[in-house]
Amino acid sequence: MKKLKGQSAMEYLMTYGWAIIIVIIVAAALYALGVFNPSAYTTTAATGFSELGKPAAGSWQYKADGSFTVKLSNNLPYTINVTSLTVTTSGGSSCSSVQVNSAAVGASNIANGGAMTVTATCPTSSAGASYTVKLDLTYTNIDQSLTGFKDSGTVTGKVSE
Repeated sequence: MKKLKGQSAMEYLMTYGWAIIIVIIVAAALYALGVFNPSAYTTTAATGFSELGKPAAGSWQYKADGSFTVKLSNNLPYTINVTSLTVTTSGGSSCSSVQVNSAAVGASNIANGGAMTVTATCPTSSAGASYTVKLDLTYTNIDQSLTGFKDSGTVTGKVSE
């Protein structure tokens, strides 16, 4: 009786070979569907802003050309003036041309319940990439002439075109 050791070894290699090929095909299909892309799971969220109040969902936008806009409300029981405002991206880059209500920082007062639109020019990014932008504000209570109040928060989302 002959023993067919070579044939059983070849069948063993063929079985595992086909299994490995199937695993590679499945992994390639999952990659093509974006399962391994972390920006596909980025949600739009705002955190912080404990004094002024979080901006409403959808009230901020970061465009691929670097323009950033966020609409905040003065939820404090007094009129404020933003005296200092720093806008920073998650990569640590500072944004330039920061304005409040289309004016220089410190040029306009925001009444209780009033809205303010913050605009800035940030580094360009590719559309669909995820981002986190941090805002650090220093403001003055105009009604009582008190200075040095601070608030900060972050907004996250996907870069739009």
